[in-house]
Amino acid sequence: MKVWQLAYPHNLQHVSAPDLKLSSDKVKVKVTKALLTESDVSVYSGAIKVKAPFIPGRFAIGQVTEANEDSFIRKGERVYLAGVTEDELSPDGLRVAGETADGFYRDFVLAGVDDVYPLPASVSDEAAFLIDAIALAERVIDEMQITIGQHILVLGGGLYANVLCQILIYHRAVPILADNNAERLARAKKSGIYYTFPNDETLKTNVVNVTGGKLADGAVYLAYGNRSEPSVLFPLVKREAFVSFCAPTCKSIHVNLEYALKHNVTIKGITESREFVSTAINLLAQKAVNYSEIPYCSFKEEELPKLMDKYAALLGSGANLPEEMDIIKFIF
Repeated sequence: MKVWQLAYPHNLQHVSAPDLKLSSDKVKVKVTKALLTESDVSVYSGAIKVKAPFIPGRFAIGQVTEANEDSFIRKGERVYLAGVTEDELSPDGLRVAGETADGFYRDFVLAGVDDVYPLPASVSDEAAFLIDAIALAERVIDEMQITIGQHILVLGGGLYANVLCQILIYHRAVPILADNNAERLARAKKSGIYYTFPNDETLKTNVVNVTGGKLADGAVYLAYGNRSEPSVLFPLVKREAFVSFCAPTCKSIHVNLEYALKHNVTIKGITESREFVSTAINLLAQKAVNYSEIPYCSFKEEELPKLMDKYAALLGSGANLPEEMDIIKFIF
Protein backbone atom coordinates (compact mmCIF):
# COMPACT_ATOMS: atom_id res chain seq x y z
CA MET A 1 0.00 0.00 0.00
CA LYS A 2 0.97 3.68 -0.26
CA VAL A 3 1.36 6.15 2.61
CA TRP A 4 2.16 9.84 2.93
CA GLN A 5 5.15 9.70 5.26
CA LEU A 6 6.82 12.62 7.00
CA ALA A 7 10.55 11.89 6.96
CA TYR A 8 11.33 15.16 8.73
CA PRO A 9 9.65 18.60 8.93
CA HIS A 10 8.65 19.97 5.52
CA ASN A 11 9.40 16.64 3.82
CA LEU A 12 6.25 14.65 3.01
CA GLN A 13 6.84 11.66 0.74
CA HIS A 14 4.49 9.22 -1.00
CA VAL A 15 6.10 5.85 -0.28
CA SER A 16 5.25 2.15 -0.28
CA ALA A 17 4.48 0.33 2.96
CA PRO A 18 3.73 -3.33 3.78
CA ASP A 19 0.15 -4.46 3.22
CA LEU A 20 -2.02 -4.68 6.33
CA LYS A 21 -3.30 -8.08 7.41
CA LEU A 22 -6.73 -8.36 9.06
CA SER A 23 -6.86 -9.51 12.68
CA SER A 24 -9.79 -10.86 14.66
CA ASP A 25 -10.83 -7.60 16.36
CA LYS A 26 -10.22 -5.24 13.43
CA VAL A 27 -11.67 -4.18 10.11
CA LYS A 28 -9.69 -3.03 7.09
CA VAL A 29 -10.74 0.33 5.69
CA LYS A 30 -9.81 1.96 2.39
CA VAL A 31 -9.38 5.67 3.07
CA THR A 32 -11.36 7.64 0.49
CA LYS A 33 -11.20 11.18 1.87
CA ALA A 34 -9.29 12.94 4.63
CA LEU A 35 -9.35 16.44 6.07
CA LEU A 36 -6.42 18.85 6.14
CA THR A 37 -6.33 20.53 9.57
CA GLU A 38 -4.20 22.99 11.48
CA SER A 39 -2.78 20.17 13.60
CA ASP A 40 -1.70 18.28 10.44
CA VAL A 41 0.08 21.39 9.18
CA SER A 42 1.71 21.88 12.60
CA VAL A 43 3.01 18.29 12.47
CA TYR A 44 4.32 18.90 8.95
CA SER A 45 6.13 22.09 9.97
CA GLY A 46 7.61 20.62 13.14
CA ALA A 47 5.59 22.82 15.50
CA ILE A 48 4.11 19.58 16.88
CA LYS A 49 6.93 17.15 17.55
CA VAL A 50 6.53 13.58 16.27
CA LYS A 51 8.91 10.69 15.88
CA ALA A 52 9.76 10.21 12.20
CA PRO A 53 8.89 8.47 10.00
CA PHE A 54 5.32 9.52 10.71
CA ILE A 55 1.96 9.58 8.89
CA PRO A 56 -0.16 12.73 9.48
CA GLY A 57 -3.95 12.92 9.09
CA ARG A 58 -6.39 13.46 11.96
CA PHE A 59 -9.81 12.97 10.31
CA ALA A 60 -10.90 10.58 7.55
CA ILE A 61 -13.73 8.56 6.09
CA GLY A 62 -13.45 5.37 4.09
CA GLN A 63 -15.02 2.13 2.96
CA VAL A 64 -14.65 -1.21 4.72
CA THR A 65 -12.88 -3.66 2.42
CA GLU A 66 -12.38 -6.55 4.84
CA ALA A 67 -14.21 -7.65 7.98
CA ASN A 68 -14.59 -10.88 9.89
CA GLU A 69 -17.76 -12.89 9.36
CA ASP A 70 -18.98 -12.32 12.92
CA SER A 71 -18.30 -8.56 12.86
CA PHE A 72 -21.24 -6.16 13.06
CA ILE A 73 -19.30 -3.88 10.70
CA ARG A 74 -19.93 -5.12 7.18
CA LYS A 75 -17.74 -5.11 4.09
CA GLY A 76 -18.66 -2.22 1.80
CA GLU A 77 -19.92 0.09 4.56
CA ARG A 78 -18.93 3.76 4.39
CA VAL A 79 -17.47 4.72 7.77
CA TYR A 80 -16.08 7.60 9.78
CA LEU A 81 -12.73 6.80 11.40
CA ALA A 82 -12.28 7.81 15.03
CA GLY A 83 -9.49 10.34 15.42
CA VAL A 84 -9.13 9.72 19.16
CA THR A 85 -9.12 6.22 20.64
CA GLU A 86 -8.30 4.74 24.01
CA ASP A 87 -4.74 3.58 24.68
CA GLU A 88 -3.94 2.33 28.17
CA LEU A 89 -0.20 2.57 27.53
CA SER A 90 -0.14 6.30 26.70
CA PRO A 91 0.34 8.88 29.49
CA ASP A 92 -3.19 10.31 29.15
CA GLY A 93 -4.86 7.06 28.11
CA LEU A 94 -5.60 8.29 24.58
CA ARG A 95 -4.18 7.81 21.11
CA VAL A 96 -4.62 10.76 18.73
CA ALA A 97 -4.39 9.99 15.03
CA GLY A 98 -1.87 12.18 13.26
CA GLU A 99 -0.38 13.49 16.53
CA THR A 100 0.57 10.69 18.94
CA ALA A 101 0.00 7.83 16.48
CA ASP A 102 0.18 7.44 12.70
CA GLY A 103 -2.73 9.18 11.02
CA PHE A 104 -4.94 8.61 8.01
CA TYR A 105 -2.99 9.98 5.02
CA ARG A 106 -2.62 6.51 3.47
CA ASP A 107 -4.44 3.95 1.36
CA PHE A 108 -5.61 1.58 4.11
CA VAL A 109 -5.95 1.44 7.88
CA LEU A 110 -6.78 -1.31 10.35
CA ALA A 111 -9.25 -0.07 12.94
CA GLY A 112 -11.00 -1.61 15.90
CA VAL A 113 -14.66 -2.34 15.32
CA ASP A 114 -15.51 0.21 18.05
CA ASP A 115 -13.44 2.87 16.30
CA VAL A 116 -15.32 3.00 13.01
CA TYR A 117 -18.77 4.55 12.71
CA PRO A 118 -21.09 3.58 9.82
CA LEU A 119 -22.45 6.63 8.02
CA PRO A 120 -26.09 6.74 6.90
CA ALA A 121 -26.76 7.59 3.26
CA SER A 122 -28.29 10.92 4.35
CA VAL A 123 -24.90 12.11 5.68
CA SER A 124 -22.68 13.21 2.80
CA ASP A 125 -18.91 12.85 2.79
CA GLU A 126 -18.55 16.60 3.26
CA ALA A 127 -20.99 16.69 6.17
CA ALA A 128 -19.13 13.82 7.85
CA PHE A 129 -16.19 16.13 8.44
CA LEU A 130 -18.41 18.20 10.76
CA ILE A 131 -18.75 15.24 13.13
CA ASP A 132 -15.89 16.38 15.38
CA ALA A 133 -17.30 19.91 15.71
CA ILE A 134 -20.80 18.61 16.51
CA ALA A 135 -19.48 16.05 19.00
CA LEU A 136 -17.47 18.80 20.73
CA ALA A 137 -20.61 20.96 20.92
CA GLU A 138 -22.55 18.09 22.51
CA ARG A 139 -19.82 17.58 25.07
CA VAL A 140 -19.76 21.29 25.90
CA ILE A 141 -23.52 21.26 26.51
CA ASP A 142 -23.22 18.15 28.67
CA GLU A 143 -20.24 19.37 30.71
CA MET A 144 -21.74 22.82 31.30
CA GLN A 145 -25.18 21.43 32.15
CA ILE A 146 -26.79 23.89 29.77
CA THR A 147 -30.58 24.08 30.03
CA ILE A 148 -33.42 25.51 27.93
CA GLY A 149 -33.41 29.31 27.66
CA GLN A 150 -29.91 29.90 28.99
CA HIS A 151 -27.84 32.58 27.29
CA ILE A 152 -24.41 31.20 26.32
CA LEU A 153 -21.68 33.53 25.09
CA VAL A 154 -19.44 31.95 22.43
CA LEU A 155 -16.14 33.65 21.65
CA GLY A 156 -14.66 32.83 18.26
CA GLY A 157 -16.60 32.73 15.02
CA GLY A 158 -14.91 29.95 13.09
CA LEU A 159 -16.47 26.66 12.02
CA TYR A 160 -16.46 25.11 15.51
CA ALA A 161 -18.15 28.17 17.00
CA ASN A 162 -20.72 28.28 14.20
CA VAL A 163 -21.61 24.61 14.76
CA LEU A 164 -21.70 25.04 18.55
CA CYS A 165 -24.18 27.92 18.25
CA GLN A 166 -26.41 25.87 15.96
CA ILE A 167 -26.37 22.93 18.39
CA LEU A 168 -27.18 25.29 21.27
CA ILE A 169 -30.21 26.48 19.30
CA TYR A 170 -31.17 22.84 18.65
CA HIS A 171 -31.16 22.32 22.44
CA ARG A 172 -33.25 25.50 22.84
CA ALA A 173 -30.52 27.55 24.48
CA VAL A 174 -29.68 31.08 23.25
CA PRO A 175 -26.18 31.55 21.83
CA ILE A 176 -24.50 34.95 21.68
CA LEU A 177 -21.64 34.78 19.18
CA ALA A 178 -18.77 37.26 19.43
CA ASP A 179 -15.89 37.58 16.98
CA ASN A 180 -13.72 40.25 15.44
CA ASN A 181 -14.08 38.92 11.90
CA ALA A 182 -16.99 40.47 10.00
CA GLU A 183 -17.03 37.72 7.34
CA ARG A 184 -17.41 34.97 9.95
CA LEU A 185 -20.18 36.88 11.72
CA ALA A 186 -22.01 37.32 8.42
CA ARG A 187 -21.69 33.59 7.73
CA ALA A 188 -23.09 32.84 11.19
CA LYS A 189 -26.11 35.09 10.50
CA LYS A 190 -26.80 33.20 7.28
CA SER A 191 -26.54 29.92 9.22
CA GLY A 192 -29.42 30.99 11.47
CA ILE A 193 -27.51 32.40 14.46
CA TYR A 194 -29.42 35.52 15.53
CA TYR A 195 -27.19 37.25 18.10
CA THR A 196 -23.81 38.01 16.53
CA PHE A 197 -21.64 40.87 17.77
CA PRO A 198 -18.11 42.20 17.30
CA ASN A 199 -15.67 41.31 20.05
CA ASP A 200 -14.86 44.87 21.09
CA GLU A 201 -15.67 47.42 23.80
CA THR A 202 -19.39 47.21 22.94
CA LEU A 203 -19.66 43.48 23.70
CA LYS A 204 -20.66 43.80 27.36
CA THR A 205 -23.42 46.28 26.50
CA ASN A 206 -24.71 43.92 23.81
CA VAL A 207 -24.67 40.93 26.18
CA VAL A 208 -26.55 42.89 28.85
CA ASN A 209 -29.15 44.00 26.29
CA VAL A 210 -29.72 40.45 25.00
CA THR A 211 -30.03 38.99 28.51
CA GLY A 212 -32.46 41.64 29.74
CA GLY A 213 -30.05 43.54 31.95
CA LYS A 214 -28.12 40.50 33.21
CA LEU A 215 -24.97 38.69 32.15
CA ALA A 216 -24.55 35.42 30.24
CA ASP A 217 -25.39 32.16 32.02
CA GLY A 218 -22.18 30.61 30.68
CA ALA A 219 -19.49 31.10 28.07
CA VAL A 220 -17.28 29.12 25.71
CA TYR A 221 -13.90 30.06 24.26
CA LEU A 222 -12.97 28.19 21.07
CA ALA A 223 -9.26 28.30 20.22
CA TYR A 224 -9.81 27.29 16.59
CA GLY A 225 -8.47 30.16 14.50
CA ASN A 226 -9.16 32.44 17.46
CA ARG A 227 -6.54 34.85 18.79
CA SER A 228 -8.79 36.79 21.17
CA GLU A 229 -7.82 37.22 24.81
CA PRO A 230 -9.57 34.33 26.65
CA SER A 231 -9.94 36.11 29.98
CA VAL A 232 -12.40 38.68 28.56
CA LEU A 233 -15.17 36.09 29.06
CA PHE A 234 -15.15 36.18 32.85
CA PRO A 235 -16.66 39.68 33.40
CA LEU A 236 -19.42 38.78 30.92
CA VAL A 237 -20.89 35.82 32.84
CA LYS A 238 -22.87 35.52 36.06
CA ARG A 239 -21.28 34.61 39.34
CA GLU A 240 -20.72 30.81 39.63
CA ALA A 241 -21.25 30.34 35.89
CA PHE A 242 -19.60 27.64 33.79
CA VAL A 243 -16.91 28.71 31.32
CA SER A 244 -15.38 26.20 28.88
CA PHE A 245 -12.11 26.52 27.01
CA CYS A 246 -11.97 24.30 23.93
CA ALA A 247 -8.92 23.63 21.79
CA PRO A 248 -7.35 20.93 19.64
CA THR A 249 -5.21 18.50 21.63
CA CYS A 250 -2.08 20.15 20.23
CA LYS A 251 -2.83 23.70 21.41
CA SER A 252 -2.41 25.38 24.78
CA ILE A 253 -4.37 28.39 26.09
CA HIS A 254 -3.01 30.90 28.59
CA VAL A 255 -5.77 32.31 30.78
CA ASN A 256 -5.72 34.88 33.60
CA LEU A 257 -7.92 33.35 36.31
CA GLU A 258 -7.99 36.27 38.78
CA TYR A 259 -11.54 37.42 37.95
CA ALA A 260 -12.79 33.84 37.67
CA LEU A 261 -11.50 32.97 41.15
CA LYS A 262 -13.18 36.01 42.69
CA HIS A 263 -16.54 35.06 41.20
CA ASN A 264 -16.47 31.28 41.77
CA VAL A 265 -16.53 30.53 38.06
CA THR A 266 -16.36 26.82 37.19
CA ILE A 267 -13.86 26.22 34.40
CA LYS A 268 -13.94 23.30 31.98
CA GLY A 269 -11.12 22.35 29.64
CA ILE A 270 -12.24 20.32 26.59
CA THR A 271 -10.00 18.98 23.81
CA GLU A 272 -11.80 15.88 22.51
CA SER A 273 -15.27 14.36 22.50
CA ARG A 274 -15.06 10.74 21.37
CA GLU A 275 -18.10 9.73 23.50
CA PHE A 276 -20.39 11.94 21.39
CA VAL A 277 -19.46 10.80 17.86
CA SER A 278 -22.57 8.62 17.44
CA THR A 279 -24.75 11.49 18.70
CA ALA A 280 -23.12 13.82 16.18
CA ILE A 281 -23.86 11.44 13.31
CA ASN A 282 -27.50 11.23 14.39
CA LEU A 283 -27.75 15.03 14.52
CA LEU A 284 -26.33 15.28 11.01
CA ALA A 285 -28.84 12.70 9.79
CA GLN A 286 -31.61 14.81 11.38
CA LYS A 287 -30.35 17.92 9.53
CA ALA A 288 -29.78 19.69 12.85
CA VAL A 289 -26.86 21.65 11.37
CA ASN A 290 -26.99 23.97 8.38
CA TYR A 291 -23.64 23.69 6.64
CA SER A 292 -24.62 25.33 3.34
CA GLU A 293 -22.59 28.44 4.24
CA ILE A 294 -19.41 26.52 5.07
CA PRO A 295 -16.98 26.55 2.12
CA TYR A 296 -15.47 23.23 1.02
CA CYS A 297 -12.52 22.66 -1.32
CA SER A 298 -11.45 19.31 -2.74
CA PHE A 299 -7.91 18.33 -3.72
CA LYS A 300 -6.27 15.25 -5.15
CA GLU A 301 -3.87 13.52 -2.78
CA GLU A 302 -0.83 14.40 -4.91
CA GLU A 303 -1.45 18.04 -4.00
CA LEU A 304 -0.82 17.38 -0.30
CA PRO A 305 2.87 18.48 -0.18
CA LYS A 306 2.09 21.76 -1.99
CA LEU A 307 -0.86 22.48 0.32
CA MET A 308 1.22 21.68 3.38
CA ASP A 309 3.95 24.08 2.27
CA LYS A 310 1.42 26.83 1.60
CA TYR A 311 -0.34 26.47 4.95
CA ALA A 312 2.87 26.01 6.95
CA ALA A 313 4.04 29.35 5.57
CA LEU A 314 0.73 30.94 6.60
CA LEU A 315 0.93 29.62 10.16
CA GLY A 316 4.60 30.57 10.37
CA SER A 317 3.71 34.16 9.49
CA GLY A 318 1.15 34.29 12.31
CA ALA A 319 -1.88 34.13 9.99
CA ASN A 320 -4.82 31.75 10.32
CA LEU A 321 -5.66 29.06 7.80
CA PRO A 322 -8.41 29.89 5.28
CA GLU A 323 -12.02 29.68 6.46
CA GLU A 324 -12.75 26.51 4.49
CA MET A 325 -12.71 22.74 4.83
CA ASP A 326 -9.98 21.27 2.65
CA ILE A 327 -10.84 17.66 1.74
CA ILE A 328 -8.18 15.40 0.28
CA LYS A 329 -9.45 12.72 -2.13
CA PHE A 330 -7.63 9.41 -2.14
CA ILE A 331 -7.64 7.19 -5.20
CA PHE A 332 -9.96 4.21 -4.85
